[in-house]
Amino acid sequence: MRLHETLVQKLIKVYEVNSGWTEERKLIAALRNLDFSVYVQENGNKVLVDSKDLAEAFAQFNAADNRQERVHNMVEEAKRINEG
Repeated sequence: MRLHETLVQKLIKVYEVNSGWTEERKLIAALRNLDFSVYVQENGNKVLVDSKDLAEAFAQFNAADNRQERVHNMVEEAKRINEG
């Protein structure tokens, strides 16, 4: 299993922000606070991603899907009104 590119970038940022402190305590604490999830890409590859980022991406996808459904329903309603 590999790391998704977004997770690689997040880990680099965590290191840049939190390294250099005595005994790397701040970096260790920051790394311990990270939460990972397995994501299966469309091609079947399994990659590790940040759980928070994954939840946000799903929320955005669901919001877009809900908007599409509402627009579809509005179009169908307009068709019914115009027919009747």
